Amino acid sequence: MPLASSPAKGSSAPTDAPTTGDVQIRVGGRWVAGHELGRRADEVLVSHHGHLVWVDREAVRPAE
Repeated sequence: MPLASSPAKGSSAPTDAPTTGDVQIRVGGRWVAGHELGRRADEVLVSHHGHLVWVDREAVRPAE
């Protein structure tokens, strides 16, 4: 699966633009660190401390 380059950092809003690399994921009202690995439909595949999880695209933003 081809991955696009990361958008400019510093954006605090979730993004629809494909990213790779460091991201933040909203979980329970808090933003936690993760690493984006890919996207499908409205979900993003993220690694968090070695765990892989698909999360809604609205819950992902570029890392600050």
